[in-house]
Amino acid sequence: MKLHNAFLVNGQPILGTYVASGVEELALCKEIGMNVVIGGHTELDVTTPEGAFCQENGIKVMHHLVRHIYGKPRLADFVTPVQTEIPFVVDLMKGVPQPSDELPRRVPSSGVFQIDDETVYYGKLTATHFTECVRGHSGTKAAEHRAGAFLFFPEACAEEIREVRTSPNLWGYYVLDDSPGDALSALRALYRTVKAEDPGRPVCAGYGSAGSLCNFGPDVCDVMMFYWYPVAESWEPVAHGQYFRMLTPHQVQFMLTAAREMVPGVQFVGVYQSFDAKFDPEQQNIAVPTADQIREQIEDYVREGACGLISFLCSNKHFGFAHYPYMVKELKAIHHEILETGELQVRPETDEMKRARVQPVGFWEEPLPLPGVVPAWWAAFPFEDTKGEMLEATFGPDREFDLDAVYPGKTWPIRWTVRRTFGGSLGFGELLGPHSYTKNCVAYAVCEVESPKQQEVILSIGSDEDALIKLNGKEVWRFEGARGLTRDSDRVRVTLPQGKSQVFFKVRNRQGLWGLDLRFLDGEGKPLEGLKFSPQP
Repeated sequence: MKLHNAFLVNGQPILGTYVASGVEELALCKEIGMNVVIGGHTELDVTTPEGAFCQENGIKVMHHLVRHIYGKPRLADFVTPVQTEIPFVVDLMKGVPQPSDELPRRVPSSGVFQIDDETVYYGKLTATHFTECVRGHSGTKAAEHRAGAFLFFPEACAEEIREVRTSPNLWGYYVLDDSPGDALSALRALYRTVKAEDPGRPVCAGYGSAGSLCNFGPDVCDVMMFYWYPVAESWEPVAHGQYFRMLTPHQVQFMLTAAREMVPGVQFVGVYQSFDAKFDPEQQNIAVPTADQIREQIEDYVREGACGLISFLCSNKHFGFAHYPYMVKELKAIHHEILETGELQVRPETDEMKRARVQPVGFWEEPLPLPGVVPAWWAAFPFEDTKGEMLEATFGPDREFDLDAVYPGKTWPIRWTVRRTFGGSLGFGELLGPHSYTKNCVAYAVCEVESPKQQEVILSIGSDEDALIKLNGKEVWRFEGARGLTRDSDRVRVTLPQGKSQVFFKVRNRQGLWGLDLRFLDGEGKPLEGLKFSPQP
């Protein structure tokens, strides 16, 4: 099969890597047929050994702009259109959101920031507020804005783009790597800035879960980069680690369904695991893919219509493919097959893959519908369970469903907000960002489902972690324990009445990522058609 050829590097498909450090690793990338690296100024500057090597060998650079999102201020509360003092918090790598003494080094003491479609001028900066604000600056319109949203500072970003755009090594820009939190507004503003300063180059953004698509939509990026790592440390003594074979094709199809509902035909690059996910020099080969598992990941991406392939990662120091001769050999064979023949031999799907397929093989513009998937929820989060009461922790939403209510929260005041799902998944962790925001917290999600008749249905459920579901006020399912969010982890049969019913989903997180997934199936386990849902995204 051929890779989709919407974006090329030197006339060839995108074949590259993260984290290639120094000339030696760049030379290894060249040897195995790679043509692009995700890097920065070192690789762009042709006066450095790395930059000179890239220029001489045709290796292009996807330049990091993520610093214009990560570590920047976020709104500390909901903001009205007339507020002239705007509260913010700054995410730190450790601890909860708080004012930062470092902020003057991160943003100007006065200037402009962008949020949604509004530009705001601020005259002064304190440790907690932008003050003397002029709302609706530069011809924009003052508006309400949600707590937790990142602010974008266009002037510094535009200056950096002007510095790097003349490099002969520059191919495009990389703007998102994992989910920092609610950054959709900032990413759209960053995209506009790139297109104003350097319109001819692509903007790429990385997405590692369905929940991370909270930061995707029109005018965010030209190329999506999908990554998850199907080889993980096993609870059992398994050589190399536990391999989740279905993860790549299943995730790609569901995530592309959601993405192409918003942006038909959007392109994606597949990022495959080529490192030991244990990251422990004392315990090597605990979660490292075999040569065939690397090939399978790559074949799966090609089968789903990828326009390129990127390795995570090269670095010998971090146990990437440079550390493993068998990986180097396999990647060299794969890349040279693509470069020499224009395609990659892709083995047939397994029977399990065929049964699970929800979209056609290869590239497609618009998705087939996914019946029975809950498209959006009214959501309220995060409530901190300080007493460790787990699902028995009681907060306002347990007592009543009041869309006008405002609750005290761990990070900022909590209000009910409509949140879109992505293939049925809603990631609270991806919306919040740092894990310190999500540890020992509770989220609530409510929707209405309307059925044309009374019928027996199956609720197909995923949760991270402890969770319960009530249907019309009656508990119908509960899970207690630690786990990650996996689609269709549990199934429960219920009677869905004719007319409207309320679904109440409560999820309590222990640590790390956090989310839910729900879709309705018929009695035979097939997607259920004919349902109507509220809210809509």
